[in-house]
Amino acid sequence: MATQTAETDGVISLGDDDIETVVEDSNVTLVEFYTEWCGTCKRMKPVLKTIAGDTDATVLTADIESNLETAIEFGAQSTPTFVLFADGQPVKQLRGGQTEQTLRDLIAQYSD
Repeated sequence: MATQTAETDGVISLGDDDIETVVEDSNVTLVEFYTEWCGTCKRMKPVLKTIAGDTDATVLTADIESNLETAIEFGAQSTPTFVLFADGQPVKQLRGGQTEQTLRDLIAQYSD
């Protein structure tokens, strides 16, 4: 599978081959599993851009339809699903739309 990585306003969009690499290289990583047709996912985009721009966390997005193996591995059965990684390990999963403050508080719990 070809590796695809794109960055838009601090939010990184990754393919199956990349998630583990980026997560291992970051202290705290927030991954959003989404689909293109998900309205809630579209509403989360500006929130993720803001968080990526002013926190130390790495923010990633992964399209479930393009990255099915990774989505299954991390239990993303609905969209959006957020998985927070700390020191390379998944530590928390949230399903559905979240407020910016909820995501910030979650990141702050695991940031040094």
